[in-house]
Amino acid sequence: MVTKTLITGKKQLTERIAKKTKTPQNQVSRIIDELLEETKKALVKGEEVRLLGYFTLKTTITKPRMAMNLQTKKKMKVPAKRVPKCKFSAGLKEAISQKK
Repeated sequence: MVTKTLITGKKQLTERIAKKTKTPQNQVSRIIDELLEETKKALVKGEEVRLLGYFTLKTTITKPRMAMNLQTKKKMKVPAKRVPKCKFSAGLKEAISQKK
């Protein structure tokens, strides 16, 4: 069975929130932009962003490791780096799993 992937982007969220709150779309769009920008700034600083009941965003540092270049078969060292992580709340996971 093939299911079509539905995509909700910033535009769709803006329209839904504006309609639900009776707020102009351009104002909702600016608020969403600021939320995303502040989230990005916090993550770049190494801060954790928590939206209780939904998710936690943070960065972690990966360990350096050895890998192999598949074209040359030479071993190479992959340095440590900071990567973003997202952990969803138990309540959100449960709500998603209940949806059929």
